[in-house]
Amino acid sequence: MSDKTPAEQFDLEIRDAAEALITRHGAEVENATTEKMIEVLDSGSLDEVLHWLKVRQCVRQANGQDRYVRRLPDKIVWAVEQALEQGRSHLARLLSSIYSEIKTDDDRMRSERRKD
Repeated sequence: MSDKTPAEQFDLEIRDAAEALITRHGAEVENATTEKMIEVLDSGSLDEVLHWLKVRQCVRQANGQDRYVRRLPDKIVWAVEQALEQGRSHLARLLSSIYSEIKTDDDRMRSERRKD
């Protein structure tokens, strides 16, 4: 699902959750959705992760924000930083090990592109 999904295509439950977050957190809603995503990632429930991902996308769309896309290794580093800031050292360690694999693959792909 992309952030470009029309709001009416989100379930009512998703739209209601997004509106509640926007009302409760105002300009800080992006931080609130990030915290919620980390919380549900810690829970290990894929259904919860998908639900809150849709809520986050709906919030972004309602606020007219486009997703800021970076390279995947950069996103993992950011996620590690966030996990550490929130005292989730286990999650930070897990993400750190994933980072090594992603960085190696990203470096390989960039090297192959330069050859072409």
